[in-house]
Amino acid sequence: MRFLTALAARALIFLSFTSQVAMAGTITLNNGDVIHGELQAVDKKQVIWKSDNLGKLSIPKEKVAHFTSTAVIPEVRTPDGIAHNCALNLEESVKASCADGLVETQPLATLVAIEPPPAFSGDSRLSFNRKDGNTDSSDLNFIVNAQWLQDQFRHQVELLAESETSDGDVVDERYEGNYQLNYDFNQRWFSYTRLGYEKDRFNAIDEQYELGAGFGQRFNLDNQMNFDMQLGAAYLISHHPEDGSDNDLAGRWGFKMNWPVPGSRLTLFHHHELLWAMDDVNNNQTESSTGVKLPLMGNLFSELRYDYDYVSEPSDEQKHADEEWVIAIGYEW
Repeated sequence: MRFLTALAARALIFLSFTSQVAMAGTITLNNGDVIHGELQAVDKKQVIWKSDNLGKLSIPKEKVAHFTSTAVIPEVRTPDGIAHNCALNLEESVKASCADGLVETQPLATLVAIEPPPAFSGDSRLSFNRKDGNTDSSDLNFIVNAQWLQDQFRHQVELLAESETSDGDVVDERYEGNYQLNYDFNQRWFSYTRLGYEKDRFNAIDEQYELGAGFGQRFNLDNQMNFDMQLGAAYLISHHPEDGSDNDLAGRWGFKMNWPVPGSRLTLFHHHELLWAMDDVNNNQTESSTGVKLPLMGNLFSELRYDYDYVSEPSDEQKHADEEWVIAIGYEW
């Protein structure tokens, strides 16, 4: 337990020193304030700006005097059409230099620019609590998510470690690791191949290996709400505490929603994944996480979330579902 806690703390410290990226742009507001950073996106009402020190900001268009940015925006929409891979700068109007299409000046009020995916990004979250009294207990929850782009390929890694002790005995312990390789056909559609491993000592499935493939779609709304939906199949190898092993062909559905709320610093999110056996739909597993994220300082953030895990066929004396409220501190890059 102490080793996991120390490892998580060191990981956060390491990321804080290795993930800083210099931002060369500036945005000037009508009141004369200048904020360093880079342009992230533009919706119908706001300019989304990533500040060096303040994180992501949503600034009403009418408050922006001008900006300069080196960011390349993958998609820009105006009443005249759509262009791709544009560098945007605002003086009296927006100058858009694009790989195709728009190169003339455009009014900021009518321009929408879709946020570019960073080449390497991710976050880590740590929560730890200890309770002393009639029962001495401690909880550790550590999650790392990372993704990086390589031409049309998108690599995604997810790592999770959970441990709970009560009066010196381990009463819950779970580890999970997933690697997913996406091939982007375009800005919306992609295919994926997925490898996964999960170990849960106190569940119906002690260990589970997953090999899966399928298709997905991602899209962004004008209010900055974005979705990632995936549907495919998975081959599962499961080891049970008492009943040996079995192999299953399962369907897989994945869903992610993230919404940086306009006019606030809050981000609402909901992620879930469902696996069900092809020969028995009633044999299924669900994992979900729902919550809110609030930036603190720089790349640090706090998070309040509700985690829910469900197994339709639990082992003896085990419940179908585990649910937990978690308050975590995180770092994103």
